[in-house]
Amino acid sequence: MIQRVRRWAAAIVALAACAGSLTACTSAAAPTATSGAGPLAGVCPATVVIQTDWEPEAEHGPLYNLLGDDYTIDTEKKAVSGPLLDGSTETGVDVEIRIGGSPVGYQSAQALLYGDKDILLAYGRVTEYLAAQADLPVTAVMSGLEKSPYAIYWDPQTYPDVHTIGDLAEHDVTVLAGATEDVWMSYLTGEGILDASQLDRSDAPRPATFVAAKGKVAEAGYITAEPYTYEHEVPEWGRPLTGQLIHDTGYPEYFQALIVREDDVAARAACLERLVPVLQRAQIAYAKDPARANALIVSLVDAYDTGWVYSAGAAAYSHDQQVARGLLADGADGVMGSFETARVQRLIDIVARYHSADVARYGPDDLVTNRFLDTSLHLG
Repeated sequence: MIQRVRRWAAAIVALAACAGSLTACTSAAAPTATSGAGPLAGVCPATVVIQTDWEPEAEHGPLYNLLGDDYTIDTEKKAVSGPLLDGSTETGVDVEIRIGGSPVGYQSAQALLYGDKDILLAYGRVTEYLAAQADLPVTAVMSGLEKSPYAIYWDPQTYPDVHTIGDLAEHDVTVLAGATEDVWMSYLTGEGILDASQLDRSDAPRPATFVAAKGKVAEAGYITAEPYTYEHEVPEWGRPLTGQLIHDTGYPEYFQALIVREDDVAARAACLERLVPVLQRAQIAYAKDPARANALIVSLVDAYDTGWVYSAGAAAYSHDQQVARGLLADGADGVMGSFETARVQRLIDIVARYHSADVARYGPDDLVTNRFLDTSLHLG
C-alpha cells in the first residue's frame, strides 16, 4: 500500500506549542436523530459507515460534503458522524466517516472493511485491492478520483530541462521513493521510464532530505499536496516545484474508488442503487464549492490531534489542483464516478506483470461496476 510521504508533519507539530485540550467527544452542534423518513431509510443501514485510507484531507472532500452543520466528532474513535445529506436534504440515515493512517496502524481500508462488518464503503485503489482480492474480495461501485494525485516532482530551477518523469532518467536524478514496495515503482523501472538505481528506497525524513539536497533530488508524493507545502509551509525551501502524474506515464490507477465487500454488491444492492447517486452528487458539489467540506476537514485534523498537520491553504490548493488537473472529473463516458473497462484491464495487466499475486483469473467485472451510477450526473 502506498504510504503517504508526509510523515514529517509530526515534526512540524512539535515546533509549535499545543494549546488547550480535547475531550473524547466534541460536536459542532448537538446532533438530532434522523427522522427515519427519507430515500435511504429502511434500505440502507441506519448509519452508513465509510472508511477512508488516510487522515482528513481535501482528496476526501466529497465524503465530508455528506455532512451538514449537525455532526459529532469522536476524538477517541477518530470519526465524525451526523445525518447523511443529499445536498441540503436529509436521506433518513446517518453517516460515519472514519479515518485511516496512524490511528488504524496503517492498515488498508480493504482489510478494515473485512475486519469490521459495520463498514459499508471504503476507499480502495484497483492495483492494491486486486493484489489482495483472493483473500479479501471487493468491488468498486464508484470512482472517487478520475486520476491519481500520485506524482514525482522536482525543482524546476535545478532541472530546467526536465519536463517529464522520463527526463529524470536522462539526468540520472535520484528519486526519493520511500521504503514501501509498490507496483508503480516496478512499473516505472520495468518499462524503462526510470532506472532502478535512481530510486532511493530508504525512509529518509521529509522535507529535510529534499531541502538538504538543495533540490538535486526528485521526490514521490501527491501533486495536490507537497508542492504547496514545500513552497508555502517549509521556509527552508519556499519556492515552486513542478512534476508529472504517474497516471501520465501510462499507469492509470483508479484512486480512492469506493469499494464494498464483494457479497454486498448483491446483498446491499437496494441501498447502493439509492446511495451511490448521492455520493456522485456530493463529488460534483465539492468540485464546484469546497469551502464547507474543507473547513470541516481542517477542524477534524485539529480535533483528532494525531500529529497530522493540514492547513486551510493546503486544502484549498488540493481542491484547485484536483479540478484543474482533471483528477476530480467525469469518467471517460461523461458520467461522474464511472469506470472504463479497458483501463481496468490495463491495471490488471500491470499487476500481473509487476506483482507476485496471481491475478490471471480476474477481469474488470470482478473489480468494478457501474451498475449503481446515475448516468445523468456529470460535472460538465
